[in-house]
Amino acid sequence: MLDMTEKNKNICLTIGDPTGIGPEITAKFLCQEAFRPSGNTVTVFGDIDNLAATAQQLGLRLPEGEGFRYESLQSTGVNAKAPGQIAYDSIEAAVSEIHRGNAQALVTGPISKEHLKAAGIPFSGHTEILQQLAREYYQQPYQSDMLFLYRQFRMLLLTRHVSLRRVSDTLTLEGIQRSLENLALFFRTHCQINSPRLCVLGVNPHAGELEGDEEARILKPALKLVSQKFGFGIEPPVAADAAFRHFDINRLEYDAYVAAYHDQGLIPFKMVAGFSAVNVTIGLPFLRTSVSHGTAPDIAGQGIADPCSMIEAYQAAIQLVQGTSAASRATIAQSS
Repeated sequence: MLDMTEKNKNICLTIGDPTGIGPEITAKFLCQEAFRPSGNTVTVFGDIDNLAATAQQLGLRLPEGEGFRYESLQSTGVNAKAPGQIAYDSIEAAVSEIHRGNAQALVTGPISKEHLKAAGIPFSGHTEILQQLAREYYQQPYQSDMLFLYRQFRMLLLTRHVSLRRVSDTLTLEGIQRSLENLALFFRTHCQINSPRLCVLGVNPHAGELEGDEEARILKPALKLVSQKFGFGIEPPVAADAAFRHFDINRLEYDAYVAAYHDQGLIPFKMVAGFSAVNVTIGLPFLRTSVSHGTAPDIAGQGIADPCSMIEAYQAAIQLVQGTSAASRATIAQSS
């Protein structure tokens, strides 16, 4: 685990798949006038030649000097790597940098599941890749989870990219318990909230009142175990169709919502957050934030990609790192 101190606020940033909009949004993000690494260094991993060429096409010049470092993961000529391999190697290099204590957080650009598969990478996305790399580097059986942030609106997914018919089989008591424990630890570590208010969405219509047993069989037992372990109450699962009836982003009733499956949580979340949403991987020994969109190959190279989500991801990483540092200082003060 990293030493979360003020002297170590360096950030790793991966461009993502070089054939998508990753290079464009990265160049725009790095070159914006309002962006300046405040006391930290941003290390960029990926196809740097492609990034520089993209910046030039946009009439931009990549910033250099103090506060910026570039690590190219591309080989040229006959040794040129496939896009999926570049994306994966960039993530691994960034995790290695963090493991060595040279950075505190990771911000990632979008990657292509299709290109990962074509390169022989046996993972469907960042969350799975980072879980495996964390297990290898830190030698612990981590479970990674997807948490989405927009202002104080937070949405945790209990399952990720699985078909609707597989959701019930994918949900397990142990998995739900660990996901909720990861969420509780995230609040304590990064947000200094010891007793978060959670709204857990039921799997079935009316939260299983009429049909379906997931609520009674696995959700409620998991909530009870986590509540006992962390010492705060969690309400029973609620009907998902009514959970957002009186939703007000400026007056949130809950610190986080917990969705049973992908679209159940991300339809209301992205309707509110749009491209300002940030994807956070929790349950790892380091902090990772990401854009909340894909590689968008249909608009790549056109100069019209919006860097908003990457900007938000970077700002969220800085804020969460500061929360971690504050929590560490509080722990030290209590023990002294």
